[in-house]
This record gives sequence, C-alpha cells and structure tokens, in this order.
Amino acid sequence: MKDRFGREIRSLRISVNNECNLRCFYCHKEGHKANNRKLSPEDIEKIVRSSIKFGVKKVKISGGEPLLREDIVEIVGRIKNLGIEDLSLTTNGVLLKNIAKELKANGLDRVNISLFSLDEKKYKKYIGGNLEEVLESIKMATKLFYPVKINYVATKINVDEFYEIAEFCREVNTILQVIELIPTNSFLEKVYYDISKIEEEIKFKAKEVIIRKFQNRRKYILNDGLEVEFVKPMDNSKFCQNCTRIRLTSDGYLKPCLLRDDNLIDIYKPLKRGEDLDRYLLECIKRREPYFKG
Repeated sequence: MKDRFGREIRSLRISVNNECNLRCFYCHKEGHKANNRKLSPEDIEKIVRSSIKFGVKKVKISGGEPLLREDIVEIVGRIKNLGIEDLSLTTNGVLLKNIAKELKANGLDRVNISLFSLDEKKYKKYIGGNLEEVLESIKMATKLFYPVKINYVATKINVDEFYEIAEFCREVNTILQVIELIPTNSFLEKVYYDISKIEEEIKFKAKEVIIRKFQNRRKYILNDGLEVEFVKPMDNSKFCQNCTRIRLTSDGYLKPCLLRDDNLIDIYKPLKRGEDLDRYLLECIKRREPYFKG
C-alpha cells in the first residue's frame, strides 16, 4: 500500500521498551516520550500481523535497549513466525553476547550495534558502559549474523576517531553506518557535526557507489572491501520522500514519522478491547507526510 505521497509501506520499527542500561547523550528516544504502558509479545504479534496486510515485509526492533526485555527472544520468534522477510534489531551491544545465539535460533536476521568510540575513557564518559563488552558482542555477532551494521553517530566529540572506527569495522567485517546527530537541545547543537564532510572524503576513495531506494541512502564500497553508509535525516527532503517506514512506540502508539510526536494513533486501547486493528494501521498510513519537503 502507498500513502498520500506515493510512498510504499514496507517497514515497521518497533520500540519494545523505553529503558536503557547506558546513557548515550544523543539518544532521541525514538522521537517519543513514552508512558508506563507496555506491549506484551502477543500484543506485538497482533500488530505486526495487521501491518503485513498493508505491505510490511521488514521489521526492526529497537528500544530503549531491547535486550533488557526478558521476553525479547519470544518477541523475535513471534514476529519471524508471521513470515517477515527481514527481522533486525538495534542494540548498544552490552548484553548481546549473552543472548545472540538464542536470538539467531528464533529467527533474528540482522543486528545494528551502536559504537560511539574506541577510546575506553571517552566511551565511559559519554556513554557510560563497558566498551570491552560491546566489542566482544560485535565480534560474536559477525559469526552469527550478516550483515552486522555498526551505528556510529558522528559528533564533534568523536569525529576524530572516524578512520580508526572504519578500520575496526573492516577488520571484523561489518558495515559502517555513519549517522547524523539529531540536535534536539542546545548541547547537541554545540556538538553537531555535518557528516557531509566525511562523505565527501569517502566519495573520492570509493570504487563503487550504491544508492539504496530506502531513504535515498548512499553506500560506498572502498577498495579494502569496507562498506560505509551515510544516514542524514536532517533537512533532507530526499530522505523523507523515500521513507517507507511506520513506527510503533513502546507504549502502544503508531507513529507516522520519527520527527513528529503530534499525530500519533493510539493502538493500545483498541488492542486491549479486542478490536480489529486494520483501521488504525490505515489511519497511520493516511497521516504520513514528508517532514522535510523539497
């Protein structure tokens, strides 16, 4: 199905919780301040089943930190058993090494792992976790999943490590995804870094450029085999024009756009009343519109 702007609906991003075991200063909480309502694995399964009718083929699980949910393996299994073609999960990596094999066995196809810095002191100061645990998880993930993507949010604080992180990604055979910071407060505005500067450098070193239809992303293949992808949502009309994603918040709202929180559809209440969910998915699709317009 397509929305009013001719954009197909292919992807559903599900935030399964709002809690996290780290304190990444750049976290945008999926663009939503969640309340205390919580969706059960069965609730999530019902919503995904309905979304498939409208064209959803890909599901990405996020949080908070999704691996904090004790029933995350069950959630993965329920979603995959519906016939979803591509099921991925984004994580900070701290807990992944302990549960990666179970997730794989229950149908998880891919993982995205956040990596802010390779400097232990910097990582501890700005992120708050144990860097070594994350690196161990990344290495384990590459043995189980393909592809593994490293989410590197580039800021003035860590941009000096770009080439070091790129080399690490090449060594462990992951894709490097360079993500533009979304400056939602004054501090983030101060540390914001325009990743176009990095992209210009990489462009001249690439032997091949692939343009992904989803959000018009460019992926650069370097001579050493490393793949580098750039995600630039801010002031990017092409990013919005090619968006095929709808979102589900951890407290049961359908969210047509990451950058808006004023057009949500409450699907939690009708779900608990046992209503048909299709009309709420349809309403979500109707409310979709590009945040940045060309």
